[in-house]
Amino acid sequence: APPPLLPRPDVHDSMLPLLVLGASAAWAPAHSAARGWRASQPLLSADLPRTPKAMVDQLRDAVQSALSSRCSRMRVSLPPGFDYGIESQRKGTPVSSKIDRSDRELARLFVEMFQGTGLVPTVCFPSSAAAADARKLWGDIEARVVALDPESAGTAAPAKQPRPRSKAQRASSGGGGFGAAKPASGARVQKAVAAVPASAEVVLVVAPGGPGCEAVRSFCEENGADRLVVLLNARSLEEEADPAVAAAAGVGTAGEEQREYVDGEFANVYAFVTDPAGKSEDAPAVLFKRSAAEEWSLVSKPKVGPPRELLASDERPSAEAMRAALDASAAGGLLGAISSALGG
Repeated sequence: APPPLLPRPDVHDSMLPLLVLGASAAWAPAHSAARGWRASQPLLSADLPRTPKAMVDQLRDAVQSALSSRCSRMRVSLPPGFDYGIESQRKGTPVSSKIDRSDRELARLFVEMFQGTGLVPTVCFPSSAAAADARKLWGDIEARVVALDPESAGTAAPAKQPRPRSKAQRASSGGGGFGAAKPASGARVQKAVAAVPASAEVVLVVAPGGPGCEAVRSFCEENGADRLVVLLNARSLEEEADPAVAAAAGVGTAGEEQREYVDGEFANVYAFVTDPAGKSEDAPAVLFKRSAAEEWSLVSKPKVGPPRELLASDERPSAEAMRAALDASAAGGLLGAISSALGG
């Protein structure tokens, strides 16, 4: 059984920093209109978050900014297995369970953003098991939970129906709003589906595999831009996707056509991708994007000196470009790091 939720869906400042910096200066990418490579430089501003709470605050701001710009196709990329501090954990949890828990916590944070708006998000998990775990943990939260699994749709047993809410619970749930035909009775879950429900107005798609991405594409093409669709940790679409992570999550990698569609239609509104090019043995690295309007930055923390921005681009840098930037930085060695730290 999945572990219980903590008393509040909150994120705690007391958790460890997101990246071990080894320097007291706050850091973040510097901004420029230039595309492509830049000279390696220290990061002097304080945009890049150092705690989970700071990251979640940035994420909420980025989503709100995108909504204000009437963006209805969003993509959010955060580290696999990241601990948001929402669910309690047990020691010795398998990697696959940590990834599932992290994705579920991120989805929960997004569901909370819409509480009280009259909109009931449809949360699409990649498997019936993942959807069932969310239903058990979320209780009476206002959301519709489905398993978007076209390959096994129709084979899963129907889920147990939630208990009806009392008159007092219904009265305390607040009024309706745009798109709210009828208040939901907790997180509703059903058997695996092959398509995103046509009635969905706010769709949160959690860690979709190739078939799930194709179902999202069909939904977007069949419905107008007034339907909000958010891809959460769509790791199967990433060029540098780790096959082991995809296998642990039970999803396959997406095809080139699906990747091109998402890249063209979905705005990357926030990204914090750790070890984006598989070079963690050299120095901690992160690929960061603060909002849809800002550029991508590849940042590394050398053994000596402050974090440095190695690469900046309007477009997400390729895995090859990131590896080349990290290799070039490592080639400077310890003396180069000391020289850079001293401003040389």
